[in-house]
Amino acid sequence: MRCRLAAALLAALLVTGVRAQGNAVDVVEFYNATLDHYFISPLSPDIDALDSGRLPGWARTGFSFFANPAPGAGLNPVCRFYIPPQHGDSHFFTASADECAAVNGKIPVDPNYSGYSFETPNAFYIALPDVTTGACPANTQPVYRLWNQRADSNHRYTTNPGVRSDMLARGYVGEGYGPDSVIMCAPAMAIADKTTRVTAASPLAPGCDGVAPTGFLYTGSEVEPFVAINPRDPNNLIGVWQQDRWSNGGAAALATGVSRDGGQTWARNTVPFSRCTGGNAGNGGDYARASDPWVTISPDGTAYQIALALNGASFTANSSNAVLVSRSADGGSTWSNPVTLIQDGVAFFNDKESITADSTDSRFVYAIWDRLVQNNGGGPTWLARTVNGGQSWNPPVPIYDPGMNSQTINNQIVVLPNGTLVNFFTQLDNDGTNVTAARLSVIRSADKGVTWSAPIPIALVQSVGTTDPASGVRVRDGSTLGAIAVGKNGSLAAAWQDARFSGGARDGIALSRSLDGGLTWSAPVRINAEPAVSAFVPAVAIRDDGAIGVSYYDFRNNTVDPATLLTDYWLTQSTDGVVWTERHVAGPFDLAVAPVANGLFVGDYQGLAALGSTFYSFYAITNGGDAANRTDVFATTASSLKRAAGRDIATTLYADSAPPLPMTDELRARLADNYTHVIATRTPNWLRPLPQLPR
Repeated sequence: MRCRLAAALLAALLVTGVRAQGNAVDVVEFYNATLDHYFISPLSPDIDALDSGRLPGWARTGFSFFANPAPGAGLNPVCRFYIPPQHGDSHFFTASADECAAVNGKIPVDPNYSGYSFETPNAFYIALPDVTTGACPANTQPVYRLWNQRADSNHRYTTNPGVRSDMLARGYVGEGYGPDSVIMCAPAMAIADKTTRVTAASPLAPGCDGVAPTGFLYTGSEVEPFVAINPRDPNNLIGVWQQDRWSNGGAAALATGVSRDGGQTWARNTVPFSRCTGGNAGNGGDYARASDPWVTISPDGTAYQIALALNGASFTANSSNAVLVSRSADGGSTWSNPVTLIQDGVAFFNDKESITADSTDSRFVYAIWDRLVQNNGGGPTWLARTVNGGQSWNPPVPIYDPGMNSQTINNQIVVLPNGTLVNFFTQLDNDGTNVTAARLSVIRSADKGVTWSAPIPIALVQSVGTTDPASGVRVRDGSTLGAIAVGKNGSLAAAWQDARFSGGARDGIALSRSLDGGLTWSAPVRINAEPAVSAFVPAVAIRDDGAIGVSYYDFRNNTVDPATLLTDYWLTQSTDGVVWTERHVAGPFDLAVAPVANGLFVGDYQGLAALGSTFYSFYAITNGGDAANRTDVFATTASSLKRAAGRDIATTLYADSAPPLPMTDELRARLADNYTHVIATRTPNWLRPLPQLPR
């Protein structure tokens, strides 16, 4: 039999084999593509037999729900029947004593139930819904049962409304109580605040890029992570990162992590964006390196990730670069071959791409980046759209050109609840020799990206960058870049590094808000709790209740030892943008052992997402002195301000405002040096030297 376990074995397993998680068991779902059948079980031997392949053809779907291993108040035993091959070679579960008895009574007399086997009266215990309305008791969630209506009878059990809708669309019918056919009620287990290591040893083979090495490869390093939450399934998170960073640009590959349990556990896979993950001329991924990972998920659950793919250094002979997109229809478990949005040779360099699914219409997804021009120092913003859910992509077009000697960088689109697009970016201006100014702005589109407004200013960026205060070693941070988030109420928040709060001595974390869709912005305020040390690489998200979260690194626990650079990761939260409360996320860790890529490097950005009352931090930190595994990506859920990682909450902070710094020759030189360093770390052959051009 293809999926049946012996009844005698089951009897023993039901006593000894549950996988407890606190006072609950995890009922895990599997799928057999050959049979097109689903199966659930909370039993360790069942799960092991399917995971190991001893019963071949089965794979986890990533979905599960909680139940109870023992009787309790308000709980019903769930009986389990085996359906023989002539009727489907499957299993059937019910928490209804009446339904269990009815099926048992039909086995000896009804040919449709001939050969059924009553395997156990109590596979697990769970609540029953109201048999009239289908409503579940407090602190539980509906479990839907769906039947395939085929001769090979099979049922699917899920707590996910999106899965239920998909199965109904495939011809399944609901079986259960009330209009939604609820068959059981699973415990609505709160996800506890938890930190999980997402990455492990490098999965890449040595020399997989197929070219002679240039620079130093940090094998086992994972940096620059980003994360998105599936709006159809809040337990489904998808994270992306650079895998095996090179010292002189890009990484050997990009990698993906998928969680189906709210960030508690992660599975890893890859997309062929570069040769090291299977890219070749036939599938669109024939590149030596990849960079700038970003991921987004549409309201219908379709996921998209984007990459910058590279052959050779920017603006050098025989170099090429491209912006690639891949699509996943199954929550990130499998991905399409890359689609090329743009490909250029030596004359142009595409940089700092991002991708955003339209939260109001699943047909639309927006990819955006800056395209640097070798011969005039310019860098317009370019946009590519899909208007049919990724089935095809429109040709990319420039949507904002700051002119010769100027570029945009860090373009990021967010979508307001009314469907208006807001593109956030930094504009870097220069005089033909040095970058003279950096400013944050937005442009808006009311027609899904066809036309755009003129730039709306947010603030000047007065960032001096980050260095080790003891050794003077430079940190490659998020200087001048910034991050933006939109809330369900339409509020916007932008965060970036700025030195105006310290008189130009060091960067703090600045925040500006807009309550009118980006038309006007508040004066910047400092929100990092310790102003006496550098704070850098902010990420921002807004919860469903409007609370703002900003994560960042700082040096408050560093020592005077020049051999180490102790660094911590923090999350600060506010409901009004004025009063902020901070919690410790990770550290202290030694940033001095991070990969060196024009500075100590864990990423130009980090991931932060929010859903309901929870923030999800997705970030990179170092692993001490392990040269074979310098960094890893971690995920931390933060649903409260309770103690975390053994540390207390920081003292409440009131946001501190400061006007732009008066410009002096010394400050002008420091800012220009930092702005130029920002460009040189990303495109070293673009601004060295820049020709003098008319303005």
